This record gives sequence, C-alpha cells and structure tokens, in this order.
Amino acid sequence: MKNLILIILLTHTIGYSANNSYVLDKKTPIPYHLISNDTIVVKTEAGKVIRDVGIVGKKVLRKIKELFAVKHKVPKNYISISPVQTYNKDSLEFFINESNLKPSLKLTYPRITPSKGYFSFQLGDYEYFKYFNELNIKNIEYIKLISEDGSECIVDKFEFVKKGSSNRHFSFLLDHSGSMGKKRASILQKSIFNAISKNIKNDSNSSYSVYKFSETTRLISKGNSIESIKSGLIPVNGLRGFGGGTAVKDALIRSITDLIKISDKDFKAVIIFTDGDSNSDIQSIPMSNVLKSANENNINIVSVAFGSYLNIDYLKDIAVYSGGDLFHIYKPDEFETLFDNIFEDVLLSYDLEFVPCFFGENIKLEMKLVSDEFDFVGETVFRTPLKKGYSIDLSIEFEINSKTIRSQHYSRLNSIVKLLKFEKKLKIIVEGHSDKLGAEKINIKLSNERALAVKNYLISKGISGERIKTIGYGSSQPAFNYENNSNINAKNRRIQIVIDN
Repeated sequence: MKNLILIILLTHTIGYSANNSYVLDKKTPIPYHLISNDTIVVKTEAGKVIRDVGIVGKKVLRKIKELFAVKHKVPKNYISISPVQTYNKDSLEFFINESNLKPSLKLTYPRITPSKGYFSFQLGDYEYFKYFNELNIKNIEYIKLISEDGSECIVDKFEFVKKGSSNRHFSFLLDHSGSMGKKRASILQKSIFNAISKNIKNDSNSSYSVYKFSETTRLISKGNSIESIKSGLIPVNGLRGFGGGTAVKDALIRSITDLIKISDKDFKAVIIFTDGDSNSDIQSIPMSNVLKSANENNINIVSVAFGSYLNIDYLKDIAVYSGGDLFHIYKPDEFETLFDNIFEDVLLSYDLEFVPCFFGENIKLEMKLVSDEFDFVGETVFRTPLKKGYSIDLSIEFEINSKTIRSQHYSRLNSIVKLLKFEKKLKIIVEGHSDKLGAEKINIKLSNERALAVKNYLISKGISGERIKTIGYGSSQPAFNYENNSNINAKNRRIQIVIDN
C-alpha cells in the first residue's frame, strides 16, 4: 500500500495542465488549476506509465474508502438539529428564567458597497434553533466600529432593509470524499435538492449553485428554478466521479472565483459541507488570502462540519473571518433540516444598512441590543477599504443655516488628519449633503460651504489643500429613503469623506 500511495502522490506533482486560470480578486489573477479530468502533461514513456498506474491506483483507493466509510460517534450531550421556531420577544424573560435557553445576539453576513455597509442579526438560542422576533430599531442601543488599535466610532445612521429589496446567491460545496461513503453522499445530495426546492417557493430573489468536491471540484447544478437545480442532483449518484481525498481550500477558491462575477450589491454566501480535514489541496495560496478575497468581494462563508474526525477550529476560523456561521452535526437524517434552517436563518434575520464612520481593513463591528431588563452584545468582522469611491460619514452636525463646525466634532476630523498624514499620497473628496427641507438652491449653497469648512479645518492641521476636493450636493443624493412623502430625514444631512484615488 505504501508504494501505491507514493505513485498517487507522484501524479499530483507531474505537470498538471495549466490551461484553466481562475481569479480570486478583480485585479490580481491567481492561477487555480481545476483538474476536472485529471489532465496530465506526459512527455515521456516513463511519464505515461506513471500516469496510467496512478489513475488506476486512485480508483482502487477510492473504492477502498467507499467500502470503509467513516463511522461517527455522536456525543452524549449532542443536541439534535430541529426546525427553526420563532417566539415573541416579550417571552424573553420567561425563556431565560424558566427554561434552559440562553439567547445571544448573532451578527452575520457583513458586506460593503462604496456608500453603505450591511449586515444581518438575529436574537435567539442557536443550539435549539429558537429565534425571537418583533425586534425593532428602538431595541438597538448602539452600533460601533472598533479598529485594530482600539479606536472606535459610533455609527449613528442606520435602518432596516426590506427583505424583498436585494438578490441572494447561495453556493453549496458538498464534500464527496471517500470518507463520506456512497450512502451518506446520496442522502446529502437528496437533502440539498429538497431544501433548495422548498426555499425556491418561499424566496423568489435567490439563485443557487451546487458543487461536489473531493480532490477536484465540479459545478453540477445552477439556477433559480426547481427544474434547473434538479437536472444535476436527481437522480442521486453517490460518490460517482469523486471519492479520494478532501480539498476544502481548492473548493472554496472555485466557488469564490465564480461568485466574484456577481454584483457586490447582492447577498453572496458559500455553504461548505465537509466531514474531514483538508488534505488534498493543490493550491499553495494561504487560507488567509482566500478569506481575504472573500471579504473583498462581499462573500460570506458558512461552515457545516459533519462528524467526529475533522478540525473544527479550522472550519470555525473560515466562518468567523468571513463573517459567516458554523454548524456541527452528526446524523445524516439531519442534513435536510439543517439546510432548511440555514435558509430560514437568512429569511428570518434582520438586515441592516448603515453608513460606516471610519476606514479600515480589519474592523470589529459591534452592536448592543436591549429588551426590557436584558442586554445582548454581538460582533462580526467588517472592512471599509481605502479604495476609490468608498466613503465614510463624519457625523458632523451643523446649526440650522450655519457652516461653523462645532468643537465636539474635532475628534472625528482629527482622525481624518491622522489618516491623511499616514497615507501621504491619499486624496479625498469632502461631500456636503442635505435633506429636502428648504429651497434646493440654498441647500446646495450651504452644503458647499460646509464641505469647504471641513477642508479648511484639515488644511489648518497641515494637510495640503491639493489633496482635498469639495462638492455640495444639496438633497440630490439621499443616503436613506424618505417616509410618507416627507422632506425631512436627518440621516441625509451629512458630511462624507470619499476616497479619490
């Protein structure tokens, strides 16, 4: 068996075809060799022999692994997966004091566009899949961003997003390595088809991609209709065409590469299901770079760990550092319920949009939720890149018809001074915005004067005026909607700093 394994490893090192190139970010192409057909460049007769023996060896090893599919021991304290249940938030006190429930605040799915940040949150006990509803904006005590050096700013412009206003894209990566076994692989395949079919009926804004992976990754279904998903999933076929080792990182790279093509304004999530450690990756790219690429392209990753023989910390890090979630299950008859719950979690969570208050690549987003006598704090990762067109809100308030900056806002302005002194080539645009109250001609004039007042403050602190442009938009570019045909929305009165280079 040692010689057989050696030959298999050799086939992984003898010139795979590099005709396929995939991109992990929108600017820098990173070669990713998707070996869907085990294509090997053979230049000698000896190479041909190694190739032929290697392919036979891999087939034999896969058959052996299928025969001896791993049996997982279920922990005694394991809480089986149950369908999501919702409760009125007024029953929080009862559940906390009279039951075993331990609610917590979960923040997930952060993403960023040039003008807005987004994330989802849910209050509940996630071991028992019991969620509390009827939360409102008044239950949010604060949202803040915290940088790596400990500095922080309070986000004071935010509101809920209506569920029907955004498109969602789910990409499923299903582990079909030998350890899964033919039977469990078939159950997994049928379960994801059933869960997607149900979600299609409840959610008209979603599309789906389903991949199988072991040592290679292959897209088997894609679309937004039951017919398009069914074509690649039904009838189930176990491990046919797969088996062998597990290449988690390669599978993530493939899925991320495909999702990059979708607009950053849309919700994009990868759900990776695996029962083992990543042991067959071809790519040498560090996982940290893979997760960075996911973050930069607004892609969140949900890890589903199945069974006993895996590195749960590895899968947890993938979820945490991509703003996703982690689930750990042990029973094949729970597969469908778990996938149902993942969809329910997205549909039942509260989606929130906000205007970021400072720039940074590795930011902690923290929110505090209050409900009667109980307080809950949750956090997730976030980033506001120093890229052209991206902006933050300084939350500077002016007196009516005034262009004078109040002293309490100097600290926010000083943070921009600090940034511009550190990033010496950075140029910015200071934008003044108003709501629709009053004559637009006056609003434009006043927003121009306020933007210029900010520029003058920055110049007084040693920043070259050549690095700062100003513009006043009046009410022409609202950040938030107006309710009931009102002309007043204080969230639209703002000073924004926009990256100009």
